Amino acid sequence: MYLSVQQAARRLGVSPVTVRRWTATGFLPCMRTAGGHRRIDERDIDDLARAIGDSNHLAAQLARERELDVLVDTSIALASRLDVTELLAEIARRMTALLDCHFCAISEFDERAGIVYVLADYDHSGQRLPDSGPYKLSEYPLTRRVLKERVTAVVNVDDPHVDQAEAAVLRRDGDKSLLMAPLVHQDHVIGLLEVVDQKRSRQYSRQELRLCRAVAGQAAAALHNAKLFADQTRSDHDISRLRSALRCLTGRVPAVVAAAPDAALAEVARVACDALEAVSCVASAGGASAGAFGEASAAFDDGDERGTQATLVVARDPSGASDLTLAVTLVEPPSEGQTELLDLIAAAGGALMAR
Repeated sequence: MYLSVQQAARRLGVSPVTVRRWTATGFLPCMRTAGGHRRIDERDIDDLARAIGDSNHLAAQLARERELDVLVDTSIALASRLDVTELLAEIARRMTALLDCHFCAISEFDERAGIVYVLADYDHSGQRLPDSGPYKLSEYPLTRRVLKERVTAVVNVDDPHVDQAEAAVLRRDGDKSLLMAPLVHQDHVIGLLEVVDQKRSRQYSRQELRLCRAVAGQAAAALHNAKLFADQTRSDHDISRLRSALRCLTGRVPAVVAAAPDAALAEVARVACDALEAVSCVASAGGASAGAFGEASAAFDDGDERGTQATLVVARDPSGASDLTLAVTLVEPPSEGQTELLDLIAAAGGALMAR
């Protein structure tokens, strides 16, 4: 139920002017009608009335000021984190401290596929927990409601009316309570924020839920910006690598052209390795083959863990003038332009084979 300024003033025992001042400064939340009149939620008035008590509104004002300080401090902290991993850790730290909870998970939501991907899960000490796999939204009705209707929801395992799918996960992990809030950016739901209390069931106050929603909104904007920054940084890096690869390829063209027929395959393989900073390359044509190793092969020799993420990329002479095939092993998936560059090398090599 929403009350007018006059009704709120009578309920709080203050003048309408004081109520208007409180709403103008954000001390007392309010909404406005189509005609511009202030309307205050009765529950906010009751919260403020309890804080004021029989003395004055100083205690309530201090509580509101602390809430504002938390939001400003959190906004600055999140906005300053441009690295996605650091940002996720900061979000989790802020949420667990704010709500006095034990764990916080931040997830990404693929609305088209109806799948939630957990980006990171942290405990209250800042320790990152092992990543859990994605899950289908259809298996968790309450989570679906949180994301689709953009509302917060609380799950307590001792609630007889609890959502059984969510409660089963809590019981499995030995947890007692879960608070879920959607991550909304520019009117799009981009993810989910989950805060877990391992020791007790929780009944969050309106102030705590209001803070949770506000921080979730800040987190959504910060996460969106951090991802844009990461994409831009990755793109700049890819372009720099591509330019370096083209310089390498340009400098090696004379050697490829001058190579004897029996050494041509090996030379093409070496060029592909060097240009793409590859682990290895095998070039084959006309029933013959030759290989080469690049500097990245040292990662495998040294037991570098990146070796477990090796990617095989295959290119064939696009002109069809030869049956030249290049099989290149990269330490990581091909970056922007690398696949096209390999096609160019295959085309040039194919022209040499045909000659």
